[in-house]
Amino acid sequence: MSAQMSFIIDNLPNLLFGFPGQRPGGLLMSVILAIISVGIGFVLGIFVGASRGSSSRWLQGSSKIFVDIFRGLPLILLIVLVHQVLGGRRFGLDLSPMTAVLISLSLYSGAYQAEIVYSGLKAVPTQIVESARLVGGSAWQVFLKIKLRYALRVMLPAFVGQAISLFKDTSVVLIVAVPDLMTVARSVLGSDVRNLSNWVSLYLFVGLLYFIVAFSFSTLAKRWEQRLQASDLILSLAQS
Repeated sequence: MSAQMSFIIDNLPNLLFGFPGQRPGGLLMSVILAIISVGIGFVLGIFVGASRGSSSRWLQGSSKIFVDIFRGLPLILLIVLVHQVLGGRRFGLDLSPMTAVLISLSLYSGAYQAEIVYSGLKAVPTQIVESARLVGGSAWQVFLKIKLRYALRVMLPAFVGQAISLFKDTSVVLIVAVPDLMTVARSVLGSDVRNLSNWVSLYLFVGLLYFIVAFSFSTLAKRWEQRLQASDLILSLAQS
């Protein structure tokens, strides 16, 4: 067994779960950050995306400003601004790096998901919405049970792509020393010059871990989408 492979195997628990006494960390931390941020971003995205199609100009304008700001800022700059400016003592918040990262990732994800929701809601056929209103559906019932339910099926591929992208983007949190996979990898290498020969192999392995998680999530999402399409086909055949 080569020295590089032995180095990776020896540090595998740290790369996957973080250092002892500092867990969760590593790949597990990256996954946790992505799941929480995508979840919060989804809630934000639904609210902001629906507001963009609102009849209120104030809601339209506010949601557009939100999307333009947080889509326009590089993620690494957004993290620095939230951590150093919003989380600085001058506002009395004194946010921890973890909190600052979760806020930044959620806002960033929410802006992108808002555009996905907005496009998905626009794709809902008008006839379906009008039919739901004619049978007595309230505004909230029509939105939640008809428009949003239909739009989610249309938006699924875009949501999956955005979630995978955000998972990979969690690598930039090393700038504030949150113990994600990239931060742990850098700590494993440390400043020991004897580890110089392990840099390439270690970062190749880190890239492989990112790929495995992203590919697995993409595969599961495709299977889910196929099941939804199959159930829709069965339902349409039963009604015909």
